[in-house]
Amino acid sequence: MKKTNEFSVSTTRTYSSLYLNPLNHPSHCRSYSSDYVPKPHFEFQDHHPDKENQDANATMPKPFRSLSTHRVFKPSSLQFCMQMNNLQTSLNIWDYSDSESAPASSWSTLPNKYLICRPLPLDVGRCTCFILKEPTPHGISGGNFFSLYTNEGQGRQNRKLAVALHKRRNGRSYFTIAQKVKGLLSHSDDTFLGTVTANLIGSKYYIWDQAYRHNSRAEQPKPPLAVVSYIPTITTCTGSHRSMRAYVPKHQYMPLKNTTQVQHVKGLPMKWEGKLDKVHQLFSKAPLYNKISKQYELDFRDKGKTGLKIQRSVKNFQLTLEENGSQTILQLGRAGKSKFVMDYRYPLTGYQAFCMCLASMDAKLCCTV
Repeated sequence: MKKTNEFSVSTTRTYSSLYLNPLNHPSHCRSYSSDYVPKPHFEFQDHHPDKENQDANATMPKPFRSLSTHRVFKPSSLQFCMQMNNLQTSLNIWDYSDSESAPASSWSTLPNKYLICRPLPLDVGRCTCFILKEPTPHGISGGNFFSLYTNEGQGRQNRKLAVALHKRRNGRSYFTIAQKVKGLLSHSDDTFLGTVTANLIGSKYYIWDQAYRHNSRAEQPKPPLAVVSYIPTITTCTGSHRSMRAYVPKHQYMPLKNTTQVQHVKGLPMKWEGKLDKVHQLFSKAPLYNKISKQYELDFRDKGKTGLKIQRSVKNFQLTLEENGSQTILQLGRAGKSKFVMDYRYPLTGYQAFCMCLASMDAKLCCTV
């Protein structure tokens, strides 16, 4: 009968310990003996019983800090409580619990292939990306190399969406775009996205899918996915700000097929110049005069709110769906010597937006004045 009572008491303690915090009720913790009273590892100065006569030169206990960021933990922090009660245990698993990360982006659930090949959904709003000019990878001879990354925010991993290689052939600019570097080397690779071609003076750029034939003098089998045109400033003698227009097809819903090869949306209709009712026209915003800098500039104040400082550049632009419209569909702003910020909305795909920005970053004979 005695053994049964002992077993009952032990079971009751174990059961009760599931609902009691051992940090606040040490008597219920099985690691403590019955006559043991835990002592705090340190005592705050404000709780000293004789703090008026306390030695002013007494050293305060060293505060607990994060193992990676070296930030002082708050008294309410979970890491603080764990380190205070278990100094010998490694807390690497909790080391980033106090770090501040930006909220997930509205496009974070969309796969890379969707962002590249399909118009951005209306409920997503806009997608923010970075375009970086980087060293040419090993195995590629000559040319300028660019990479497109999503801007996921502080504390989150950015995604690489595409890469591009710029070269000149017979004086004309030629861009090759792919998801990975191997797609730049072989147009038959599944990661190859398409090309961008330009005329000699750089006043018109054509954005093609994988079916473009570079060496063919015959008519291309498909119309381009988009066209970008610039009004030459060299004809104005004194020069002016760059003015551009872009033409993209009015899209219909196309589901992504479960294939490895990239599938773009349908391109512009045949002889699209005479069918503008079936085409979206994008117009560039005119820069405004800044009384402080005494220069004409585009309004990038929304980028300043996010901590990005946009520098003045002739390559910056903002496109709207209506002439003198208010909502920006695509914008490009220089954020550094080799860094640009790109924002785009519906009805553009990530591929179309990237190619239009590459066209603006290219040197042009028609805009030399």
